[in-house]
Amino acid sequence: MSTKPFKVQAAAQLLATTNDTVRRMVDESGIEVARQQEGTKTRLFSIENIFELARYSANRRSKVTKRRQIVATVYTPSCGVGKTTLASNFGAIFALRGLRTLVIDLDFRAGLTRSFGYDSALTREEALEQGVSQSKIVEYHFGNLVANWPSGRVSLLEAIKKPYGECGPHLIPADVTLDGLDAMLADETSEDANARLALTRLIKDGLSKKDPHFDVSEYDVILFDAAPARSGSTYSAMLASDFVISPVSMENFSTKALSYLSAVLTEMRERSKKAPDLVLVGNFFDPNRIRVMGQLLTTTQGYPDAWLERSIRRSEEFSESLDGQSAVPLVLSKPSGQAAVELRDAADVLLRRMGLVIG
Repeated sequence: MSTKPFKVQAAAQLLATTNDTVRRMVDESGIEVARQQEGTKTRLFSIENIFELARYSANRRSKVTKRRQIVATVYTPSCGVGKTTLASNFGAIFALRGLRTLVIDLDFRAGLTRSFGYDSALTREEALEQGVSQSKIVEYHFGNLVANWPSGRVSLLEAIKKPYGECGPHLIPADVTLDGLDAMLADETSEDANARLALTRLIKDGLSKKDPHFDVSEYDVILFDAAPARSGSTYSAMLASDFVISPVSMENFSTKALSYLSAVLTEMRERSKKAPDLVLVGNFFDPNRIRVMGQLLTTTQGYPDAWLERSIRRSEEFSESLDGQSAVPLVLSKPSGQAAVELRDAADVLLRRMGLVIG
């Protein structure tokens, strides 16, 4: 999806490097960057250019480093705390660090899908009537990748969206019909208890190249945005994950929600002998409020190993992004804003926590 062009300073900020390094990478890579038609002929970087440079830089580093392949799920039992905002922005930032990133919208409300510029409500006919590009509609979702989906299975290449080109984050979108996936899993589980693990096996087989319809072996990071409800699809995604990333609103703090999430992971570990590591990301953080600092102390004492060392402070920019109406992740639409800077800092700390090399 298009954004306004970036000048070299913004490109350097997004790529976490210097202006001179960006210019040098452009010259060395041969990536074509437009220039202003008048005046100083300043370079104007498209968002696709930014992600191409990120991949170019990562490919140079990969000659001497080896990355892990990570699956993570963004999940919280609470609504309105920034789950989808974190998922969309972390997905974009991971790709800005040169990681081959696949984000999967596992919530039929499709907030993540909208945040990347796709209209999950439009049919093909409605798009034609309204003059909307066919590329912006959603035809397939994660359910369509399951072997026994009622309307037939499609391949990953048919379902995938590439909002910022080949080098940006790739997306498996969602729409309201994804709700049928959990109904299907519930029906199958009533007949066979092992059916609840079908999606977990799908992900495992995709990572190991055993399933040609869902070959995700080339990705460095697979990031699910799961619905708040404890559904079959959410459980499967979490069970297949190395990490569960859970946002914690310091404005609307809930010890009950954290206790519930901890209990879910404990039950998963007891039942399946494995569970993902928990990472708690604080947002709406205001260090000047005594109540917030008390909540921070409670959380860090209760979950010392899970708490991420970087938080996102309370800001209008972050609050505005929660409505799910923005068609561009915040870090791309307002790269110099406070929230974007803090999201990038938090994502970089998270990548180190996950064992991914970024430099």
